[in-house]
Amino acid sequence: MRGVFPVNKRGRNRGRISAFHRFLVSTSAFAASAFAATALLAASACVAQTAPQSGQAGQAGKDENKLPRIDIAGKRLKPPQRVKKPGASSLPAPRRTAASGSAKPAAATGPSAATGLSAAAASPLNTNVVAASASRLGLTVRETPATVEVVDQQTIRDEGYRTTTESAQGAVGVLSGDSAGAPAGFSMRGFTYGAVNVLYNGISIGPQDITSRVMDTANLQQIEFLKGPSSLMSGLDAIGGSVNYVSRQPTSGPVQNETDVSLDSLNTFRSHFGSGGSTPVQGLDYRFDMSESKINSFIDGDFQGLTDLSAQFNYRATDVVKTFVAIEYKKDSGHAYWGTPLVPTSFAGSHAVGGVVSGTAVNTFDGSIIGSMTIDSRTLTTNYNVADNSTGAEELWLRSGYEWTPLNNVTVKNQAYYYQAQRHWIDSETYAFDLATSTIDRDRFFVTHNQHVVGDNTDVVWNARLFGMENRLAAQLQLSRNWITFTKRAIRMLIPMTRSR
Repeated sequence: MRGVFPVNKRGRNRGRISAFHRFLVSTSAFAASAFAATALLAASACVAQTAPQSGQAGQAGKDENKLPRIDIAGKRLKPPQRVKKPGASSLPAPRRTAASGSAKPAAATGPSAATGLSAAAASPLNTNVVAASASRLGLTVRETPATVEVVDQQTIRDEGYRTTTESAQGAVGVLSGDSAGAPAGFSMRGFTYGAVNVLYNGISIGPQDITSRVMDTANLQQIEFLKGPSSLMSGLDAIGGSVNYVSRQPTSGPVQNETDVSLDSLNTFRSHFGSGGSTPVQGLDYRFDMSESKINSFIDGDFQGLTDLSAQFNYRATDVVKTFVAIEYKKDSGHAYWGTPLVPTSFAGSHAVGGVVSGTAVNTFDGSIIGSMTIDSRTLTTNYNVADNSTGAEELWLRSGYEWTPLNNVTVKNQAYYYQAQRHWIDSETYAFDLATSTIDRDRFFVTHNQHVVGDNTDVVWNARLFGMENRLAAQLQLSRNWITFTKRAIRMLIPMTRSR
């Protein structure tokens, strides 16, 4: 008997993630950014006209090999005039972002009133969206001096992204995958796993390769991708970038309900019900979402079951005080696939799959060399995991906070939170072909997590004028405490290799 511990998030002996305290201060002059935004708007308003004019139709008919003339017509957008209230600052009001847990309706994810842009200027690239994980100043993606991309709920629906892993397909330069040991991982600029931070409504709960789980996208308002080093914004280890999940937010107005169901050829079933709007209580808005899905694959016995319940209430107590409370419960469970064993070409015979792998391999258990290795086509859909394999997690989020505007040019936002998670893996994670017995050696691995996180984030935004220019200063204080306990064990097993004739 000997233990085999794969190099993944479960193999790290991290008994506790220590608490951290951070204080961030950032400032920006808006004179230059306003000029740049105007120039970009003028460029985005350009329209390519490829259809030939009526006078050119005859000429085009004479020579069909010539491409039609392309005319570029541009129209500069006039910035809207700001109405200055008596005694008020000339600066725009601070943006209310979803990630900070504010009481702003979900419509705030489009062009914000603070950007001075009309709804007609909205871009399919979401450059007018405020990504709170990329800047404490409330800047839009266009104004942020970094590579930021936002995949919103509309894009998720249009493209059919079922999980947060699939949503990475909507971001340029971002790769993702659901490895059995560290699901919902991302790769940015050559960095993977723990080098890419994952946030939940602006909150970090630890390294991605330890804490991340597969999530359905139905309960999310948007996913923010900040590419490149971003430790200042999202915490330690963010060398490749960071990803921020933003929950769907309450909206003001009539109650709107939505229901969607899907079924595919692999018998993957997904369902979602959502409801949001204003309640009979003056100033109280809500959002409720419930989703259930079972995602199958072409591998035998490989599936993922996902359940998500979330609710949030926003209350406008006065014109200067807004509060919110949110709760979310998530559960995932399923069976995992850890790969197809490599076998000698002599064993596979006519069933050898060419063009995939070549060379030799080393048996992880006894060190023997598997020469001229290949993949056996008879095992391409076989799951060599143990019959009672299981992977899953239960997570609970509790969040509450407020937004207070004591002065016309000062805004204070606060978000207190509690997170609890229990995760487990019962798997066979390492396979190797035994030359002496023509069997597959495999291990037996078991690990559990018990994690608790409690913390508080406070933001202060101050608008003022500095040397005759509009200026915004933002500061944040984060306090958190993170406890996580690991329990694990592993053994070695042998199973016969099926050989068909």
